[in-house]
Amino acid sequence: MSRSYALPFLTLSDDVVGFDQWLIGDPGDPLFPISMQLEAWDYARDLQLDARLDLDFEAAVKALGVPDGENLKLAIVVNIGTGSGRFARRMQSAFKKVIEAPIEEPLIISLPVGSCNLSGRLLVRLEILLAEDIATDNPLTPRIAGSRLWSDTSNVHLEDGGDARFPMEVLSFKQAFQGQRQVDSPWYLHMRPGSPEADFTGSVRLYVNADHEIFAERVSKGDPVTLQTMLGDVMIQMCRSALEDEEARDTLNDCEEGSVGSQITGWLELAFPNMSIEDIHGLMTATPSAFHASLLSTADMGDTE
Repeated sequence: MSRSYALPFLTLSDDVVGFDQWLIGDPGDPLFPISMQLEAWDYARDLQLDARLDLDFEAAVKALGVPDGENLKLAIVVNIGTGSGRFARRMQSAFKKVIEAPIEEPLIISLPVGSCNLSGRLLVRLEILLAEDIATDNPLTPRIAGSRLWSDTSNVHLEDGGDARFPMEVLSFKQAFQGQRQVDSPWYLHMRPGSPEADFTGSVRLYVNADHEIFAERVSKGDPVTLQTMLGDVMIQMCRSALEDEEARDTLNDCEEGSVGSQITGWLELAFPNMSIEDIHGLMTATPSAFHASLLSTADMGDTE
């Protein structure tokens, strides 16, 4: 699971939110803590997700610097993603509730997840957003509705649910790329630009430098921050390459499932929901740092232990 965001305004701590973990299992049976892999899953197996939030609303008001006379309203939002591969391909809203003081009991979230909506991977993203604008002179107090105040991401590989492997290979760059510019890089993405219709697993490969022993070990152990950094860079490279190519940009939405273009489109939909390809291209051109940060956030895979 992952819960940290570096934002330009005050946010909520884990202690204030009072969230422990998701529980997952078969409907009607005892549930167990969510982990990186759900074994013995098949396409006929429905799932159940439960969570509990013991939100300290008074502490939340203080933590966010909400001025006296302003009524704090929070939106509790759950989005669920699924799809084959390391990244969820589709995201959909599963739960939304607006809350305000006084809160007399914990918030219980109980979500049935039908097997028809699952494939390969289950990503569960729990967020607390500002539900209504706040009038304040404090520059650190969140004031715009929709501001993300806290989040948690859990990412589960559904065993037998599809290929969960990014095309990745660990090798010695000193041997494989001797005398080339990438020889000292911790990773190297090999791809063919301008071919969005090409098969993703056949035309894209991520090489991890075994000569960087500590880094390679972190990748092998599934360290979430290491994977987010590396795979986020992959997403940035591939998305930028496609968006900067006018011909490729025009064909992204028409690419078949399993293609490079389909994977890029999926990443863009996750990072920039409800935005057109042209709008995303405009954002990338005008504010490249925000574009990069959004894709890096999307690469958050949650804990893998």
